[in-house]
Amino acid sequence: MTNKNEEVEIKAKISESEMKKAIKKLKKMGADFKEEIKEKDVYFTARQRDFIKTKECLRIRKKNDSLELTYKGPTTDSMKKKKQFWKPEININLNSKEEEIRKMLNCLGFAEVAEVNKNRKKFTLGRQEISFDKVKGAGWFVEIENAAKNPKEREKALKENIQLLKELGLNEKNIVNEPYRDIVLKKNNKQ
Repeated sequence: MTNKNEEVEIKAKISESEMKKAIKKLKKMGADFKEEIKEKDVYFTARQRDFIKTKECLRIRKKNDSLELTYKGPTTDSMKKKKQFWKPEININLNSKEEEIRKMLNCLGFAEVAEVNKNRKKFTLGRQEISFDKVKGAGWFVEIENAAKNPKEREKALKENIQLLKELGLNEKNIVNEPYRDIVLKKNNKQ
């Protein structure tokens, strides 16, 4: 069995001006612009287990002309304490239409709980991928991702993510411990 990489991720709420300054700093550091894309994520929960409570993720992601089904496991207390997440991610590329996949998941008892639409600007710097996301109805965010194969690499990735956040001039106080799904659900419930 091969050792699966974990995605080690940190996310922070930022302003549009902070995003512009951070992109300038990234470019000076030698980061490569990867792509600018629109993504639509439709999240589901299970009847037998509330994915909102467990912080699990089952989603359909539409990105440009591609479609994928993704599952990420539960968030642990250790992840909450470190304010970062490391989860194996299972992605299945789909050739079917989004409506067919949604219908299948609904027939299996999964309920749609949220839709998140975002514009994403992606950069790479060494092992890290940096995304600046404008989430519809929630504002601007930065995500810094790294990969790890074991606990030692995970600890290194956690430190590197925090370090880059600081180097970009972004405040640790603005770190967000929730997935976009939950942020959007909270915003929608306040309206």
